[in-house]
Amino acid sequence: MSSDHKLTLFAAILININIMMGAGIFINTVELAKRAGLLGGFMYPLVGLLVLPLIIVIAQLVKLHPAGGFYIFAAQEIHPFAGFLSAWSYFTGKLASAILMIHVAMLLCQQVIPLFSHINTFVLDIVVLLVYMFFNLFNLRTGGHIQFGFLLIKMVPITFVILLGLFFISPTAFASSPIIWSGIPSSLPLVLYAAAGFEATCSLSSKILHAERNGPRAIFISFGIVMALVFLFQFLFYALLGTQLAAQASYLGAFPALLGHLFSLSTSTLHTLTAIFHLAIAASALGGSYGIIYSNSWNLYTLAQHNHVFFKNTITALNKHMIPVACVLIEGALALLYLAITAGSQVPLQQISALASAIAYFLSVAALACAKYNTSTNSSWFIIITGSASCLLLLGACIRGLIITGLFPLVVFGTLLATGSIMFFMNNRNKNLGIQ
Repeated sequence: MSSDHKLTLFAAILININIMMGAGIFINTVELAKRAGLLGGFMYPLVGLLVLPLIIVIAQLVKLHPAGGFYIFAAQEIHPFAGFLSAWSYFTGKLASAILMIHVAMLLCQQVIPLFSHINTFVLDIVVLLVYMFFNLFNLRTGGHIQFGFLLIKMVPITFVILLGLFFISPTAFASSPIIWSGIPSSLPLVLYAAAGFEATCSLSSKILHAERNGPRAIFISFGIVMALVFLFQFLFYALLGTQLAAQASYLGAFPALLGHLFSLSTSTLHTLTAIFHLAIAASALGGSYGIIYSNSWNLYTLAQHNHVFFKNTITALNKHMIPVACVLIEGALALLYLAITAGSQVPLQQISALASAIAYFLSVAALACAKYNTSTNSSWFIIITGSASCLLLLGACIRGLIITGLFPLVVFGTLLATGSIMFFMNNRNKNLGIQ
């Protein structure tokens, strides 16, 4: 791929940030307040610490395989099937997050735009998804410009809450705030969902300019920026509203409650300000969804390149903008499947996405362990062991959450994994498995 179609470090950071700060931090505000109370904000640095060894692992793998991704990491260091399972689970599961963000954005737009309120939400979801699929058929530089625009918009509500919190916060606000320790396990998948996205560089590593240097930089810089912002956002939001935040029916009531609590506003002014913030959050959600669809198609493309899926020639065909058209179409079909089976329900879609990420993380840690064992690469066993422990904890929390929420989405995701595995072995049963 020519340098004209390569992503700069700045563009890679923007994509990571937009995925991490998609809809997750906004739709988590009320849920975390309900589940963990005052601890809700601290869940972000907690998950940040759990994920930090994984970030170091991913960064080291990008250095080892700068033109690789989840498939290459596990396939070269462990076995092609491990690489397939890593990339396939991430590819299929991450699309649950993409359609959730679109659904959230359309619900918010229906609150603000009268014309949209008369249209079925799922029709709007499908229209947006089709538009995104069309946009993703253009080259990568177009994506970078779109990501920057989304980032500027989403910073409006985040900056507003942080500045209000720093100005109005009072130590007495925490005196009666509940600390719900029992809510920590059920909060982990939701926060992991919001924190995930740093690994988008893996899907795009072969498309990044000077990937061996800029890939790891994009991971660390984007993660550090997002973790600081989301902690301040959730912590200060709760500091300003306290139990009133937990009392809201959903994230749709968070900003109206905040504005009504702090200011004496007329009904029209309150409605206008709420509309501005909801549109900004909708744009944030749309930016995150676009980033996922934009980067995730390359996981399927890589699997097709190595002849692990059906219709290899069709899936690897690129248009004049160097985009795999079939991969984008398959993404759209899977996103619609998730929309159909969950009806856009927030928590199951978050948990599926988090579980898919956790599987890919675990296999990536195993890949670095194999690289360390086989070649004595410059990696720390401490990082590998702590990364493995973090993955197991996150996997357990995700599966537990799906069992409590409802088994059907877990069964559907499991069926996708099983179907992919059958496809892999059917494609590879008569030849030696290896990196092509």
